[in-house]
Amino acid sequence: MKRVCKGPSPPMLDDYIQANPEATWEQMRNDNSSGGYEVAHECRARSVQDQKGLCAYCEQEISSDDPLRCRVEHFHPKSDRDESHNWSLDWKNMLAVCDGGSWRIPEENVSYPLPENLSCDAHKGRMIDIGKIPQNCEGRILNPLEAPAFPNIFTLDKGTGCLKADDTYCIDVVIPGNTYETTVELVDQTIAILNLNCDRLTEKRILVVRNIEHNKKTLRKNGITPADMPSKLINRYFNKKWPEFFTTIRCCLGKAVDTYLESINYQG
Repeated sequence: MKRVCKGPSPPMLDDYIQANPEATWEQMRNDNSSGGYEVAHECRARSVQDQKGLCAYCEQEISSDDPLRCRVEHFHPKSDRDESHNWSLDWKNMLAVCDGGSWRIPEENVSYPLPENLSCDAHKGRMIDIGKIPQNCEGRILNPLEAPAFPNIFTLDKGTGCLKADDTYCIDVVIPGNTYETTVELVDQTIAILNLNCDRLTEKRILVVRNIEHNKKTLRKNGITPADMPSKLINRYFNKKWPEFFTTIRCCLGKAVDTYLESINYQG
């Protein structure tokens, strides 16, 4: 998971809220007469744009053109009918996420067993449905909008493709609303609740790791010195914003990536 920075709310959404202040997300999405369907589509498209085409949780590529494979997740439950705040239509409460493995068509001819390979909001939703976690997970999982840009608080086991909290960097990071005693526990619980270490995702991260190692080997064969190698790899993987499995690549390339991100004033 990487930090997400949301841009201004779509004017279409602001106009819809002004005309329909108590509408739910479902009511807006199904509202063809007042243009609500188009507003919901714009919210998804703008969220994908803000997130540079990556799922807010697992960092797989998503597209706003495919509503079955890309949907809007409300971090705070949209079912909360707080009269003072409409969480359903709160722009800051909307994240673009992948299908979390719930799409039944096999990925790249590999069929992963369910539910153990659900992830992201699909796995979180299942955990809520079976009573493992409360419906409101604020403070129990890390909100991507509150993840720090620096330092990288995740670390990667390159052999297994598993993410976990970076004990060293988490010590100095305070996350607002954290219900656990430490940031380490918050990060590890986030990974568990979103099931970011399911086989479906770890196997893809291992492929990323292997690709990086292959490129390192190729660069060495071409006479690239160790001093020049980090910049070559960064140019390869960060030639667009942002690469799929951003955090995996950031973990593999280490300090060189953070130096590059600082140089471009990375905020998320």
